[in-house]
Amino acid sequence: MKKDNLKRIIKQFETLIEELKSEVYSDKESYVHPWDEHVKNTPRIINREDDDGYAD
Repeated sequence: MKKDNLKRIIKQFETLIEELKSEVYSDKESYVHPWDEHVKNTPRIINREDDDGYAD
């Protein structure tokens, strides 16, 4: 194959991959679980009264 043809094919593959990524990542509900959003929005509580006898 000629290099020009290979470069054109590679460019088309890259364009196709970008389109696929945009379709997949545009629908956040399809890859993010609702629990992850819940946990991210809650404040973390750090227990300072750790008296189990071990150094932390």
